[in-house]
Amino acid sequence: MFICCYLSPQSLAHVHHAFPPPHCVHNASTWGALVSDLHHRRCDVAIVDPCAGGDHCAPGRLNALTHAMTLAPNIPVIGYVSVTASAIRVVQTLIRSGAPEIVIRGVDDSLDAIALAVHRAVAAGGWGSVASAIEAPLQALPLPVALAIQAAFTHPEQVRSVADLAVAARMTRRSLDRWLARVGFCPARTVLACARVNAAFHLLAGGTIRVAEAARLVGYTSSRSLTRDLSAISGRPMAEATRVSRDAFVATIGQRLVRREPVVPVACSSY
Repeated sequence: MFICCYLSPQSLAHVHHAFPPPHCVHNASTWGALVSDLHHRRCDVAIVDPCAGGDHCAPGRLNALTHAMTLAPNIPVIGYVSVTASAIRVVQTLIRSGAPEIVIRGVDDSLDAIALAVHRAVAAGGWGSVASAIEAPLQALPLPVALAIQAAFTHPEQVRSVADLAVAARMTRRSLDRWLARVGFCPARTVLACARVNAAFHLLAGGTIRVAEAARLVGYTSSRSLTRDLSAISGRPMAEATRVSRDAFVATIGQRLVRREPVVPVACSSY
């Protein structure tokens, strides 16, 4: 995994310890270099502290970062900040801009916690592009269903079954499938498989996480189950599927999620 950072020396050292070789941790020499790396997608994830080197720099840095994040929605950006008034304002902006994880220095930045935050963020990669690809049917769903689908993609380790997806959507499994068919989505079981396969792909694409570890992180009980689903969703063998570009894989996920034509079922209840 290639991790691009803009951090204080202390925080950078912590990230280095959390991700030893073969992972690659690079600290950008300037904020502009970091933004350029993000814009041109030269990393798998970025970890930043906009206050590093001076709180007064944070507003301008955040403006540039937010713009870069819109141009590279598949690259997750993690905030790694201290407990200060300025940092709190920075965290609010990062969250509004779409940062999937925030790590607080000295509070929740153990080596295991940092590694888990990065893995979660990378696994959730691509949701913004997937959401854009399925925007019309997604907007036609009741809000709880749309949020449940988003949760399956951004936190696959928490939505481990169709029953979990139905609970998150606040309806029965049968009603969930009816709603999905009504707006042109594939069945809930396929939605869940797409979400977990998407998460695993983004973890495996970095080339430093093994299949068994990726399977565990996204909620599979075995690497064989992940291999089966990844091949079925992508239409490619495992080794070939993990070598396609992130954009191409996300496009495939978008195609698998949507039926060619919506199915109009009999009236169904949301709850």
